[in-house]
Amino acid sequence: MNVQTTLKKYKFPSEFINAITSSGIKEFYPPQAQAIKSGALDGENMLLAIPTAAGKTLIAELCMIKAIIQSNGRCLYIAPLKALASEKYEEFKKKYSPLGIKVGIAIGDLDSPSRRLNQYQIIIATAEKVDSLLRSRAKWLIDNLSVVVLDEIHFINDASRGPTLEILTARIKQLNPDSQILALSATIKNADEIAKWLDAKFVQSTWRPVPLKEGVYFGEQITFKNGGRRLIKEELPDDLSKIALDTLRSKGQILVFVGSRRSAQASSLLLCKAVGQILSPDEKKKLKTISKGILTGSGESTKICKKLANVVQNGVAFHHAGLRPHQRKLIEENFKQNTIKIICSTPTLAAGVNLPARRTILRDTKRYQAGLGATYIPASEYKQCAGRAGRPGYDEYGEAVIIAKSLSESHLLFDRYINAEPDPVISKLGNESALRMHVLAAISAGHVHDINEMFEFISHTFLAHQRQTTHLIEMISEIFAFLEEEQLVEKSGFRYFATAFGHCVSRLYIDPITGIVLRDGLKKVNDNKAPLTIIGLLHLICCCPDTERTVNIAKSIYEDLEYFAAEYRDDFIMTRNDVAELNDMFFYLTTLKTTWFLSCWIDEEKEENICEKFNMGPGDIHRHTESVRWLLHAATVIAELFKFKRLTFETEDLKNRVRYGIREELLELVSLRGVGRVRARNLFEKGHKKLRHLKFVSLDDLSSVDQVGKSLAKDILTQLERFKI
Repeated sequence: MNVQTTLKKYKFPSEFINAITSSGIKEFYPPQAQAIKSGALDGENMLLAIPTAAGKTLIAELCMIKAIIQSNGRCLYIAPLKALASEKYEEFKKKYSPLGIKVGIAIGDLDSPSRRLNQYQIIIATAEKVDSLLRSRAKWLIDNLSVVVLDEIHFINDASRGPTLEILTARIKQLNPDSQILALSATIKNADEIAKWLDAKFVQSTWRPVPLKEGVYFGEQITFKNGGRRLIKEELPDDLSKIALDTLRSKGQILVFVGSRRSAQASSLLLCKAVGQILSPDEKKKLKTISKGILTGSGESTKICKKLANVVQNGVAFHHAGLRPHQRKLIEENFKQNTIKIICSTPTLAAGVNLPARRTILRDTKRYQAGLGATYIPASEYKQCAGRAGRPGYDEYGEAVIIAKSLSESHLLFDRYINAEPDPVISKLGNESALRMHVLAAISAGHVHDINEMFEFISHTFLAHQRQTTHLIEMISEIFAFLEEEQLVEKSGFRYFATAFGHCVSRLYIDPITGIVLRDGLKKVNDNKAPLTIIGLLHLICCCPDTERTVNIAKSIYEDLEYFAAEYRDDFIMTRNDVAELNDMFFYLTTLKTTWFLSCWIDEEKEENICEKFNMGPGDIHRHTESVRWLLHAATVIAELFKFKRLTFETEDLKNRVRYGIREELLELVSLRGVGRVRARNLFEKGHKKLRHLKFVSLDDLSSVDQVGKSLAKDILTQLERFKI
């Protein structure tokens, strides 16, 4: 099917047709042609279950552009992860801004003002952000909504993100049934079931622009699914390095998937020797610059940062959630440019940004799970990893290789993964915690007013479509009663309405139980007229279900946690009588460890020491503190609502201390752009303790402060001129 002819038929403007064809696209891929023939450009709902790089996104783009050009419509592109949303935003903005199409992104704070989004024709957002906007009754978002793209629809199967994506999809269908829904995925076993739920045409294909060969490596050879074999003749001591060097010699890149962060780091170090054999002097020079970028980004340089910089210098990288965001981005960008040759990662990378490679290697097929030990990863996870093999425009084929430790295991791996179908997508909305949050949201937004209306809405979800509604009426009834008892909703006749507290909790996008814990804890302090200590407030936050707690509790730290609890027990606001979960020893220990970690962070303990002490990475610190900052913001809002005025100052100050990891005396200094915990402390130690002091410091004196320099010193003095001090 010719691209130019087809787009002319659907009355696309010539400048848009030229933008598409100028990138080298002349003919639609077979799955794309099938989607168009099935009515994608005629407004039909569509589920595209097509392999990675086979053109799903282009069909979605065409549908969005057609709606914008021909009916002045608004389009919503929902991505499951912030990283994916950011990637699509950059891609669409570069492609469509020159054509006059405004592209916006919404992935920030969940209750941030979003009126500016109204000006964009394509809005790229996470499901959580869109759900938050609808809770704030952002009617403009649904009005004039022409196309909704649900990228990676199989995330409905995800226990944490799935319920929101499912509820949101059902809500959009309810509020704007005329909008076109395009659901995209690469790996779905029960795609036909999801298509029926969406009332969508179903296009499924195994066609790939770069054919995929799947096989198992054992005994110095890869045995492929079709019966072919490839001997690996490399003189290296380990199998992973042998396969890697074999790939690199033919100018390929590699993604290695392992079972843990520690394994990702160890594997990347192991592979440095193999990669070093094929690097050119020019590549080594580029890699040295990237290595410096790893160390000189935001934050202190820790052992993990140094390990990463070391392997990157040799053309290898590891990638996991313990890294800082800018480090992950550097790795991804330079892998795409073929400067970094190998990335070692946990399988979660396969669900993230688009990083194709000649070969994907699954070294570990098992992952440790608490209470279960080492368990096999799901077949769908393997399919996601395998789908990354094959770089369009670079490779004639891609190879997905699993490493076996024995002949019998190689047969098992063929059956469990290569010959297996992906796992079916199952709704996770039946979880009481997820339902509780969404029931309150539905009442608060005025979408439902009683149990029957809520059950009517639930009947439109994938949960109901899969007939998982046993005991659902009873569960929903109990949730309504619980919300009323806790004064999040109130009853008038037979109808329920959200209270001011209920509206507040819903807009803050927190679990109702988190709202209750914060309310009760702050009320307890206020009523007792007791001082609110920093440790007490941090522990209160850590008792909330929404807190990102440090769950890795090694036995070696038990004694330290006992000492910490004994020292600060009188500061703790919530006890086992207040929060039932504290009776669970594991939950209790996680609250202690997270409180201790946060207290070290705001006491300006070095990142290196924190990472070592709590078995964390710099990225974990960022993620945990981001979660705590949001809940401290929620605590401030709830304190204001209940008129606990004296507590709002405490919560707001602590929020800023957690953001920067500082003691109280540095709060004023970190308000300067470019000044973080380290520079603020250096300024303070030099006697520059207040902004008013800095106004009288010379440029030379300011630039002589460690890690400030002339450029930042000039910027600081410029900022100070704007301050009214």
